[in-house]
Amino acid sequence: MPSCAFVTFGCKINQYDTQAIREEIIDLGYSESGEAEGVDLLVVNSCTVTERAGEKVVEKIRSLTRKNPNARIIVTGCMSETDRLRLEKIPEVVHLIGNEEKHRVAEVIQGEPLLDTKPKRRSRDIFNLKISGFEGRTRAFLKIQDGCDSFCSYCIIPYMRGASRSRDHGPVLEEARRLAAAGFSEVVLTGIHLRQWGLDLGIEDGLAALLGDLRRIEGLERVRLSSIGEGAFTKAFIDAFRADLGLCRFFHVPLQSGSDKILDRMRRDYSIEKFVEAMERVRDRLPDAVLATDVIVGFPGETEADFCLTLQLLERLQFLKVHLFPYSPRPRTSAARLDGHVPPETRAKRMVRARELCQQLQQRGLESRIGDRVQVLIEKGSPRGSTMVAEGLSREGLRVLVESSSAIEIERGSEVEALLHQREGAAIRAHLQSESVRERVAP
Repeated sequence: MPSCAFVTFGCKINQYDTQAIREEIIDLGYSESGEAEGVDLLVVNSCTVTERAGEKVVEKIRSLTRKNPNARIIVTGCMSETDRLRLEKIPEVVHLIGNEEKHRVAEVIQGEPLLDTKPKRRSRDIFNLKISGFEGRTRAFLKIQDGCDSFCSYCIIPYMRGASRSRDHGPVLEEARRLAAAGFSEVVLTGIHLRQWGLDLGIEDGLAALLGDLRRIEGLERVRLSSIGEGAFTKAFIDAFRADLGLCRFFHVPLQSGSDKILDRMRRDYSIEKFVEAMERVRDRLPDAVLATDVIVGFPGETEADFCLTLQLLERLQFLKVHLFPYSPRPRTSAARLDGHVPPETRAKRMVRARELCQQLQQRGLESRIGDRVQVLIEKGSPRGSTMVAEGLSREGLRVLVESSSAIEIERGSEVEALLHQREGAAIRAHLQSESVRERVAP
């Protein structure tokens, strides 16, 4: 039996796509190995959203070829499109398969040619990939959208993933039912731009209705969003979360900059005023919600004053989690041609200052939750002396360490109630309050 292994870089969409490709290849008769050494086939799902991300992919491929020179390597994902010439120079790479052709990886392995070298950017074939489980996880990702129409000046994604396309309503629900039947009580909706789901299907404000339909599926206890734009927070959207605790109140809302001048240069479709209004609506109507965001540091034209505005806004809005990215020029993007590029040493110093603030915000945010009761989906457990400590994620996106007596073993995949009592790094410790809110074990 031929063997295979998978390496995934980048976003949750890539993780979903890898799982779908995995299932198709295993159906061909391959056995999966947890180690890349000695396997016949390696599938690398790549990312090139930043320059460093692309370098990591190449470093990993070269490392894999040294350890396993006889393996055939298939590279798919964004880097297979942005860096084809570079990857073609690696002898072990036998196929480069772009995002629009991912659904044909299994066919290519069987010898079918890639007929379309210039993929149709509005093809819906990308949604031919589907999953029935999610390897090694208690939560399953569910892709409902791909592509983006926004063309922010720094972003390469619209060039790599094409126009925004929504997965049809029926197949989304069908896959969610399949995942619930397989034992997954939580799904994480993923997409490049979730706010755009339904627009190309003629559905206005459709995400709120889709969330309600998903929650009516038997066994699906929790629905989480991976990332969502500030424009999604309409009254209908917020009301859906107010009415249903099974809709997880964790919102990752990209900010990118606290300066209107920089947002304009980035071609973001909101102002600071609009962004703040959206976050304040969430705080007012969903006071227990956790907010996270993304920030780009050192964008072209960013002055010290612009950077300070970003720090001030992060503190004002009290984001619990902030993903910081130093600006990285990407090919084909208009930002790469802007004037006012920030010197690398200045960018690095600003990153240090931003990290320090974000660590403080996280510490304060976690400590403010002490005394809260939360429901935690358990991912793993291990003994610590006389106690058992199980780790999981709350509905609000908190990383929780649940303590119980050693006589009580908390099962992976169960959902328990816990009382938060002490911060521990980026997590928070909690006492077990009920042995099980839900006792279904994920695969």
